[in-house]
Amino acid sequence: MNLPLVYIGFAQALFTALIFFLKKPLKIADVIIAFWLIAISSLFALNIFQEINQVNEEMWFFSLGISITFPPFLFLYSKYVTADRDKFKRTDLLHALPLILLVHLILIFSNSQAIDSDLNISNSVQLLWLRNYYGFFYLLILIGYGILSLIQVIRYKKQIKNNYSFRSDMISLNWLLVVVVSFIVFQTSIVILSSLYESKVISYNVDFIQNGILLGYVYVMGIWGYRQSQLTSDIKPVKLNQQIENKTEDSGKYLKSGLKNEKGKQYTEELVQFMNRSEAWKDNELSVAKLSVMTGIPKHYITQTLNEYLNKNFYVFVNEYRVEFAKKLLLDSKYDAWSMIAIAYECGFNSKTAFNIFFKKHTGTTPSDFKKEKKN
Repeated sequence: MNLPLVYIGFAQALFTALIFFLKKPLKIADVIIAFWLIAISSLFALNIFQEINQVNEEMWFFSLGISITFPPFLFLYSKYVTADRDKFKRTDLLHALPLILLVHLILIFSNSQAIDSDLNISNSVQLLWLRNYYGFFYLLILIGYGILSLIQVIRYKKQIKNNYSFRSDMISLNWLLVVVVSFIVFQTSIVILSSLYESKVISYNVDFIQNGILLGYVYVMGIWGYRQSQLTSDIKPVKLNQQIENKTEDSGKYLKSGLKNEKGKQYTEELVQFMNRSEAWKDNELSVAKLSVMTGIPKHYITQTLNEYLNKNFYVFVNEYRVEFAKKLLLDSKYDAWSMIAIAYECGFNSKTAFNIFFKKHTGTTPSDFKKEKKN
């Protein structure tokens, strides 16, 4: 074991967790990631204790008990960062069951060791069998929660254009997608390599690799997780006794929605009038959540109204206003000295690239070519 690396990991994980607890505004997702970092620091602390006291074999179940909390933490963070949830659901405490089950199994099989010893089964054989058994259990938890985390992030990414009028690293969650995939791959590899080491198939102990990977996650979650803000989406579970919007992927229809046809037409008119009157689209970080506060129309009804009555998502709805305003500026001689990026920002786009891409998609030509064609 590389002790300096473990000390660094322990200090960094604990310090980063403290930074998250001090974050303002503090969201549930921030608290979850902070507790995950505390769990990682606990694993580093256990490694330090083992190294100082020269105890290895006796402490493996503590190490596994800490590690088995990582996949649920990853899933819960993915769940709470991708939707507006003000309170932690008590039912999510059930995700502590893998740890409880592991402790229960350890107690059962620890007692069975005494029986096995009466049958002259060596301690080393018992230990190897138990570690492989629990390693397989951890692998199942890892893959299961990894898949659930992937589903959560992918479902959110499919809804981005229904909730945001801009593109940014802070809403794409690409970093979290990389973390989820790499976490599944690396941790699976570590479990397999550890099993091979215990079986004497390989002679290299993977503790150094595991500690290095965990330290890497501490830095990634510390930097990207701290920058990450609470996101908006409509992927909350649907309850039968609630009339909320639920769009099926196959039919594209909204089921169990409380939005009547007359109300939908009213919301459509209100949205169009508000956008024309307020020029809210000039906000380069306009989201459906912001527009909901401005208009008083519930978020899920804005999404449904745009999809069903205007046949467009929120991203297209807002950026069409921006492009139409950009066309006026491009043809106005007062703005001839303005650069394309200045015009883009003035219209509400957050980058020249986003401006060019959507302008061409909407008009069939680039902003520069549009200006040349119309002015010649």
